[in-house]
Amino acid sequence: MNIYDQIMKSSLPALLLMLLSVLALSLSPSEAKTVFRAGEDGYRIYRIPAVIKTANGHLLAFCEARQGGDASEIDLVLKRSKDGGKSWGSLIVVQESSDFIKILGGRTKDITIGNPAPVVDLLDPDHPGRIWLPFTLENDRVFVVSSDDHGATWSDEREITKSVKKKGWGWYATGPVHSIQLQRGKHRGRLVIPCDHRVGKAGKDGGPLGAHAVISDDHGKTWKLGAVDDSYGDGLNANETTVVELEDGTLYFNTRDQHGEAKGTRGAALSKDGGKSFQSGSPDWKGFRPVAGVLDPPVVQCALLSAGKGLIVFSGPDENGPTGKGRSDLRLRYSTDQANNWKDGPLVHIGPAAYSDLVLVSEGTIGVLFEAGDKGQRSSYQRIEFKALPLKEVTGSK
Repeated sequence: MNIYDQIMKSSLPALLLMLLSVLALSLSPSEAKTVFRAGEDGYRIYRIPAVIKTANGHLLAFCEARQGGDASEIDLVLKRSKDGGKSWGSLIVVQESSDFIKILGGRTKDITIGNPAPVVDLLDPDHPGRIWLPFTLENDRVFVVSSDDHGATWSDEREITKSVKKKGWGWYATGPVHSIQLQRGKHRGRLVIPCDHRVGKAGKDGGPLGAHAVISDDHGKTWKLGAVDDSYGDGLNANETTVVELEDGTLYFNTRDQHGEAKGTRGAALSKDGGKSFQSGSPDWKGFRPVAGVLDPPVVQCALLSAGKGLIVFSGPDENGPTGKGRSDLRLRYSTDQANNWKDGPLVHIGPAAYSDLVLVSEGTIGVLFEAGDKGQRSSYQRIEFKALPLKEVTGSK
């Protein structure tokens, strides 16, 4: 046997192993799938994703279907996956902006509905698996709809503004991210919607900002205002907020700091009473305290998820990613000590990236729904993608 034959013989198993690895990677659930693409299905752009897993195991990806920017005509839509995010069905319009013409006194132009914050009620004895979808009209009035068939059909909208919005508040947003149902302690079964508000006239960006929670203790029959961050002027401008339940039943809220003077771009608060009040956990801060360090995205919405066994996952762009500053390079971070400390996880997407949400696809697999653009481009809003990752890949464990 000559030297060439010896090399080929010794290398063949390695070559085969490499080819099998490449093939396995190409079939991996980690491959990103486009769920919504700008310009398709009659809409110019898709933004503001939220995702849940229904009681029958399907995934529902929600978003705003827009004809332009934040103040354009906007519908709420969804797509369904029956195979853990590998494929997605046709677009379904959940709420159409034209449905609100009468409510708005006959106005027909640029009606905006949005800020999806869905949650599945698995503990309702009469309607197990009912989905609630809170959303806003004109970032001013608050509505809910529900589904008893895993998102196939939806109830008529019901306005809850008077019970969840204080006088003097203007701008109002639910989520935008999935909401949660509490699983532990005396508040088990409570539905908690993370929200934010501005003091002042509706639609105005001026005025103090704060986060708050909306809760229901009767499976969505009634809704009321829970915790309110009214520590205006403390240097941390709480904005779009996400929440997770820790192992001891404490709620951990994480918020976007909208260009506040505090260090970093994120804030955090705890709630020991199921979302009825906020505690900063710091004597120097009343509501939310600054969270810097590993959680260093640009100023943007982010998401939290409890992935089981004490693991908390955070999704958001990486200000120090390979693309550079700004809304790009979506990365997962994770905590194994109840959100006290965070570590960098894997990059989900390299290139423009912005808003995101998280879902537990199955035991051991997490899903990320996120706004994305092509590497080398400037826009983060070319499409909304879904990517499933093994939790072992998130934490780097074997």
